[in-house]
Amino acid sequence: MKAKKNVLIISYGYPPLNDAGAQRPYAIAKNLDKSKFNIKVIVCQNPNSVMGLNINFDPILGGVSIIKVKSYIGSNSNNFRDIVTQNTSFKSKIKSLIFKVGQKLIFPDKGMFWFPKVKAYLKENKALINNTDIIISTSPGVTNHRIAKYIKRKNKKSQWLADFRDFNYVEHWEDKNSFKAFLHKKLELSIIKEATHLSFVTQTMYTAYQKFYPKFRAKMHYIYNGFDKQDFYTKAVPVTNTNTLNFFYAGSFYNGLRSPFPLMQLLDRALQENVLSQKEIVIQIAGNLDEEMRSEMTKYKSYPCVVFLGRITRVEVIEYMSKAIFLWLIVANIKSHYQTVPIKLFEYIAARRPIINFAPNQSESSQIIKENKLGYNFETINFNLDESYSEFKKMIVDFKNGKYNESLSEDGLVTFAWEKQIDKIEKLF
Repeated sequence: MKAKKNVLIISYGYPPLNDAGAQRPYAIAKNLDKSKFNIKVIVCQNPNSVMGLNINFDPILGGVSIIKVKSYIGSNSNNFRDIVTQNTSFKSKIKSLIFKVGQKLIFPDKGMFWFPKVKAYLKENKALINNTDIIISTSPGVTNHRIAKYIKRKNKKSQWLADFRDFNYVEHWEDKNSFKAFLHKKLELSIIKEATHLSFVTQTMYTAYQKFYPKFRAKMHYIYNGFDKQDFYTKAVPVTNTNTLNFFYAGSFYNGLRSPFPLMQLLDRALQENVLSQKEIVIQIAGNLDEEMRSEMTKYKSYPCVVFLGRITRVEVIEYMSKAIFLWLIVANIKSHYQTVPIKLFEYIAARRPIINFAPNQSESSQIIKENKLGYNFETINFNLDESYSEFKKMIVDFKNGKYNESLSEDGLVTFAWEKQIDKIEKLF
């Protein structure tokens, strides 16, 4: 019988953190075969997060040890940011300015305040470095890769998977000429060169990095995000209220980069033509929404149909997903967004409700939805209300004819489950 390999996962964010970025390292830890791997995860004890904690979620897994290391600057800074944005005093403005300048100077990310603490911990626990067979670092949070690189240099026999969830220098900093851009380029190249394997969350990212770093393309792979089957209902859930066209959105609008207005324009046209009435529409939004965007939304006739749910638990989000008529997805019109796939898409897929997607046609999200017949895509880079409304009106007719009373077929959807994606990681080693 082969001896188990020791896996060390590096991730600044980890559950019970609500951030989407905390889900992938958790999924890796959960789905790696415990008969083959001993797993340890180094996480930040006081992560700086805008999404807060899911206090009802227990991140403890059998066969997984969690090592918590505190950052010099962590969650307390969240309170500071809330204060300075609400207070207009001279002192608060100075503090706000210092914070904004600090953000511009921080390299490579907020994890820089965590890095020296982790490094100190590793120096005190050299056995952890020496006994590690496989290092897995996952970003955003390039600091995670910096830590992995440090371990790899100390233990040259170890294998290192650098997992990119967002673009770093490529497609993000490469068009900038600042000194910080130069530093990102240098850091990214060192990761690309020294990692044993490189993985990306979409084919689009995979292709972009292969093109930019052709010398290292042989060690590049793409491994999608996924959904946890245990989180979702195993049987189809019939819609109970078939008279209400219910749209559900979960997540951030990224300060306006993800726009709710194309959907509201389409609904306003339907209201204007009496294809729908306000009492037939419900738009549920779970998550934060800035006041400027909320104010802009009030200008639409469909605004009275909007229900702001605020921050709700993950269990509640999944319940809303499973009962919605349409799951509303928005992908921003910038490369760093549409060349990746929101983790929310895979949860929408697991909920087995049709998706109404507002994204550039070239986005990978649009391709996945089209190829698997998961719903409707609406082009947003050159959004044409008249052309989009024709498809939207057909969708309304299908809804009224009962087409969406039942959940989508689960055929083929299992390929997007976490266990299938993490199996690809196992095969790398």
